[in-house]
Order: sequence, then structure tokens, then C-alpha cells
Amino acid sequence: MKKHTLKVLEYRKIIDMIADRSATNIGKEIIKKLEPVSNRSYIEKKQREITAVKGLISEYGNLPFSGTRDIRDEIKKSVKGVTLSTSQIVDVRSTLRGFSEMKKHFSNIESELDPRLIEKEYGIIYDFIEPLRTIPQLEREIDRCINDYGEVDDNASSALKSFRDKIDSIENGIRDKLESIIKSSRYEDMLQESLVTRRENRYVVPVKQEQRSNFDGIVHGQSASGMTVFMEPIAVVKMNNELREVKAKEEAEVHRILQKLTALIAAQSEVIKNNLIIISHLDVISASARFSLDFECSQPVMNEKALIDLKQAKHPLLKNDPVPIDVQVGDKISTLVITGPNTGGKTVALKTIGLLTLMAQTGLHIPAEANSTLPVFVEIFADIGDEQSIEQNLSTFSSHMNKIKEFLHSAGNRTLVLMDELGVGTDPEEGAALGIAILEKLQEKNAVTVATTHYSQLKSYAYSAENVENASVEFDIETLKPTYRLIMGVPGGSNAFEIALKLGIPLEIIDRARSLLSEDEIKVEEIIKELNSERNRYQKLRQEMEEYRNREKELKEKYEKLISDQKDRHNKEIEAAKNKAEEILRETKKEAHRIISELKDKDYVQRSEVDRAQTEANKELKNLKSVLEETKSNDQADKKISEEEFEIGDQVRIRSLGRKGEIISLDKKKNEAVVQAGIIKITADILDLVKAEIPEDHKEEMIKNYRVQKSQHVSPKIDLRGDRYEEAQRKLDKYLDDVFLAGIKEVEIVHGKGTGALRDAVGAVLEKNPHISDFRLGRQEEGGTGVTIARIN
Repeated sequence: MKKHTLKVLEYRKIIDMIADRSATNIGKEIIKKLEPVSNRSYIEKKQREITAVKGLISEYGNLPFSGTRDIRDEIKKSVKGVTLSTSQIVDVRSTLRGFSEMKKHFSNIESELDPRLIEKEYGIIYDFIEPLRTIPQLEREIDRCINDYGEVDDNASSALKSFRDKIDSIENGIRDKLESIIKSSRYEDMLQESLVTRRENRYVVPVKQEQRSNFDGIVHGQSASGMTVFMEPIAVVKMNNELREVKAKEEAEVHRILQKLTALIAAQSEVIKNNLIIISHLDVISASARFSLDFECSQPVMNEKALIDLKQAKHPLLKNDPVPIDVQVGDKISTLVITGPNTGGKTVALKTIGLLTLMAQTGLHIPAEANSTLPVFVEIFADIGDEQSIEQNLSTFSSHMNKIKEFLHSAGNRTLVLMDELGVGTDPEEGAALGIAILEKLQEKNAVTVATTHYSQLKSYAYSAENVENASVEFDIETLKPTYRLIMGVPGGSNAFEIALKLGIPLEIIDRARSLLSEDEIKVEEIIKELNSERNRYQKLRQEMEEYRNREKELKEKYEKLISDQKDRHNKEIEAAKNKAEEILRETKKEAHRIISELKDKDYVQRSEVDRAQTEANKELKNLKSVLEETKSNDQADKKISEEEFEIGDQVRIRSLGRKGEIISLDKKKNEAVVQAGIIKITADILDLVKAEIPEDHKEEMIKNYRVQKSQHVSPKIDLRGDRYEEAQRKLDKYLDDVFLAGIKEVEIVHGKGTGALRDAVGAVLEKNPHISDFRLGRQEEGGTGVTIARIN
């Protein structure tokens, strides 16, 4: 992508803003090098990664990068055999902990979520993080050898512990000896002050310059003034020498330990390097996701049509809540001409289109609605001035023409050309004519072009030319201020006359000015007014449609709430019924035990009768328990039966309890019925009853009665003409059941001749129906192949 394009569209400012959100130095470096690309699959993959991490951040907070350090140099040194310092190894340890923390973070999320949700929403990131490897053995060894203060621990080795214990012992002996010297009256006049200090890694005391010859010791330095010399008393020379030797051994042991840790790090260098790559790129994704959240961005849809369709797009560098714009260009409309007043937002709209396209092609989200779509361009050209200037001179015009010359040479299919104030800097008529010719040439080369202008001729061209569209930045005549809204399909008026009139210029002057306009200029203004009128009508219709949708949404929400409330009430009723059933179960159990107990107390009752009574009671209790489990599922399938359908003697089922029984009494005033269910009598609401299956010994008689009733209103003929295949089969199935119950032995099924589809449907049903003994097509006098005759068992 051209560096000039990146500069004038302020692309690097966006990159810097994302880099500021990174957590690691390596991640920041990668972000700083980001540039737009033209590989669609790569772009979409990067955008999906951002979408996934954005979702994770929104739900679980920022990813844990705090421990990660840039240890690339440390790893290189370890591989070369250069012993790492304690602080360098501490950085390695911190990074290893960072790897473990990141792995744990993703594992915790995974344990909370459905695997299908992870695969659908976050799979791309889990695939990305999967190769991240923790190195717990190395972590533990570094922790064992280096303490939390960043020092080699005393217990890193037994030798080191021994050396440091020896050092402590010697130093204590030296301090004790020196303390006795400075407290001795013998040395009181010789010492500058009573303290023990160190010079050249040896313990010394401050002696007055004039007393140095009287003090038995070795000089190791003097003060800046020369008044004090620092002397090592002869009494501690041997101990200081011993201390020096042990410290040298300690340093050698520390170096050996650091060498060992360095070798362990080098052995894991490849794993660490791969982990750094994963973590740093994850940091890039995370920083991009945080930018997306901060600026309310979304993932655009990338297309192959060279179509730019931005919805509610905002320029991310504008502060104070910028006005969003909707813009469509590309595909069938290859050229967009934006007009409107100066400082009205034309250039901002142009930059928004260009910058958001660059962001998308970097694999970033864009500050626009999620259904926005953008193409992948191989090149983007931009001619945008940094400042709006009152004086446009030849040098400015020449500068514009030099850039446009490059555009015309290089533009083609899958290129975007952005030009601000096309044709400006020269005679308006010549500039406008040149602008039209440039737009025509770019269209010829299949480039997607967006240009801003205030020339009327370009407005007329955009109105009349094929594949060219007008757009304008809106200006509020009442407030005399731009609204910064982009209006597609409508050229912008100069509004000079309206503004002048609003500011108090006499009407006669305004009228005179209008009369001086050329016919072309008048035509353009009329076109603008006509288009604005059409737009206003469209906006009114759109507003009405929006109000209709809102009303529809409101009604839908009310309906859904009503359904929800009904479900809640229904669930409460079920719960109440279950509680009632449990209460009946408890009472029945209690009563059964009481009866059995009484029977046992009767001398004349045989033991077999007691056992039988107990068996019956247990059976009823078992039935009641199973009923409680079936209550909810049975309730869904029941149909409500009104009270007038019930009579004493009817076999019914109590829906809320799932118990079957016989009605033994009815109280219609109370809307209640007493049902004998085994050994239990239950008072139930009539609306809680449904007809139950009739006992076997009553079925035969009931079927005979039913057949007599059915035969009175079931016809031996059914006409299926005009029905669809499935509907005809459904109707025929029901009809065959009815004629079987009615006792009819032969039926006539009219399906017509037609294509034969209905005839096939009828045949398919008859072949499978168990009530059919045989069937045939009708004879000529019966209707021929348009009729099927079937015999019933």
C-alpha cells in the first residue's frame, strides 16, 4: 500500500492507538509493523480472532500478560553458553509463570463452557493457544534456586549453604573484635568516631590522620578531606583474609548454579521461543480486541464485488461523539461524488471510507455496524489536502495533477481512488470539465472512485451518468450549521441564497441574484430540490415503517409476556397439584396402616385377609407414587373437557394427579366431582378431569353404540379432489377410522384422474391401513380411474 495513502489517511495513528493497548514489548513491536494486505482469507482469519478474543474479554476480563517479559536476548545468550545473570533468570521465570497463567486462564474458561459453544464462538483462539506449552520443571528449579528477592537462595546447594554459614560466622567474629577495639579506652583518642565500616571489601575503623602511626593496622583508604584514614586492625587481618577466601568460593558456587540454570533454560529454548511467538501474537489480537471494544467496532463482511457498504461508520480519530455516516459505492455504482458546504464534513466522509478500508485490510475491526461490508483492494490511492485553504494557486493544482496522473496510470480493477476537491485550483469551468474527464477515465479502468467537490457541473454529471451516484453532507438552514450527516443519492446545494436571506440580505437582492444564474445552474438547483423532496418523502415513509415495526415489536413482546405468564401460572398449578397429591399420598398411607392395624387386632380376621388388604394398600401407594412422576408429561397431552360432558359413572382421569377412576357424584354448583380411584375417594375440580380409557368389559357394548351413532352421519363416499398429497392422505386416514367404527363395509374414494398423484396417495394409504381387506379402481359406470373402491374388514 502507498506510503502517501497511509499518511494522508492517518493510518499510523490508529496503529499507535492499538499498540498503546498492548501488554508486551514484543506485541507492541509487531503491531507497529502492521500494514494492510490483499489476502482475503488472511484478513478474515485475523478478524475472526479479534471477534473471539473480544468476546472472551467482555465475559472474563483482559487476558493475563503481566508476567511476560521480552527474553529473546536471554534465550539467545543461553543457547550460546553465556551464563545468565540472576536478574535475567528472574525475567525468564516471570515469563514462564506468564505462560502457565495464560494456559490456566483458558483452561478455567473451558471448564465453565459447553464444548459446542467453545467450538462455535472461540474455537479459532483455542486452536491458536493449543500449542502453548508450560515448563513446570524449569519453573520449579528456578524457584528452588532463586528466591522472591531475586537472589540465589542459600539452599540452592549444600555447598552454598555451608559457605554462607561460614561467612556469617567470620563476619560476626570480625564485628565482635572491632566492637571491642572501638569501645576500648586505649583507642579512644585515636579514632575519629566509634563505627565499623568497609573499604576494599575489608572491615576497617576510622582513625585520625595524626594517630595513624600509633594505631597498629593497615591503611585501606582515607576521607576526601584527608583528616581520616580507614585502617584494618592487625587483630582482624587474618579473619578478613579468611572471609575473602570463603566469599570467593561462594561466588564461584553462585556462578556454578547460574550456569546450571542457564543450561536448563537453553535446553527448553525452542519451547520458550514458540511460546513467545504465541503470547506476542495473542497480545496483538488482545490489543486489537480492546481497541474494538473501546471504539464500538465490529467485524466487517469482506466481499468479492468491490462493494463498499458502510453503515453507521465513524472516523475513529474524531472526538466528541462523531456523527456516523452510511455510504454505498462500488459494484454497480463505481463512482461517488460528494458535495456540500466547506467544513461540512466532505473530507471527513472521504477519510472515513479510506481509513476504515485500510483497517479492514489489516485484519482489524472497524467502527461501523456489524453488517457493513468491504472489498479487498490491491491498492488504494488518495489525494487529500491536509488543510482547507482560501487561496488555491497553480502550485497546488500542479500537485493535485501529479498525484492524479499516477492514479490514472496505476488504477484498475480492485483499486480504490479517493480525491478531495477534484479540479480545484484553476478556472472553475475548466476544473469541473477536467474533473468529469478524470472520473470517466477511472470508471473506464474499473476503479472504485470517491471524490468530493463543490462544482455544480460535477453534480449534474453524477446525476445523469451511468454507474455514478451523488451524495451530500447535510446543512441545517435554520441553524446555519452543518449536521455532518451524509445523504446518499442527493447532491448538496450551495445554500448561498438561503443563508444570505437568513442573515438579513434583502429579498430583492436575492431575487436579482437568482436571475443572474445560468440555465445549467438553475437546472442543477431544481434537480437538487426535486431530489431533496423525494428524500423527505422517503424519510417520512421510512419513519412510518419504523413506527410500524416498533408497534409490531411491542405487540410481540406483550404476546410473549402473556405466554410466559400463562406458563408460570400453569407451572404453579402443576406444583400445587403435586403438593396436593403428596398430601393425599401421606394421608392414604396413614389410613392404610390404620386399617391394617385394626384388622390385625380382630381375632376373627384371617391372616390371609390381612395380607391381601396390605398388598392392595401397597399397590395403591405404589400407583400414587408413579403418578406423581408422570403428572407433568401427562398434563401436556390432555384436552380440556367442559363440566356438562361428565356424568355419574364416567371413567375419568384427574389431570393434576394422573389418577384414573369413576365419577360417583357431581356437584355442579361447586364445580366439583367425587372420583372413586381404587380404595381412595378424591374430590376434584371438574375442569381438572378428562375422559379416561373405558374398562375392557364395557368396550364391546360402547363400540356397538358408537357404531350405531357413527353410521348415522358417516358417508360411504369421500371426495379428495383439490387436496394436496399430504392433506389427502391425512383426511383419508381419519375417514377410514370413522367408517370402520361406523360398520360400513365398502367406501368410494373420489380422487380424480389428473396427473395420478392423488390416486397414488390413496393407494399408499389403503395398502398400509389394517381395516382394508382389498381395493380397486372404479368401473366405467362408477367413475373409472378417477375413483377407488375399498372394502372394509
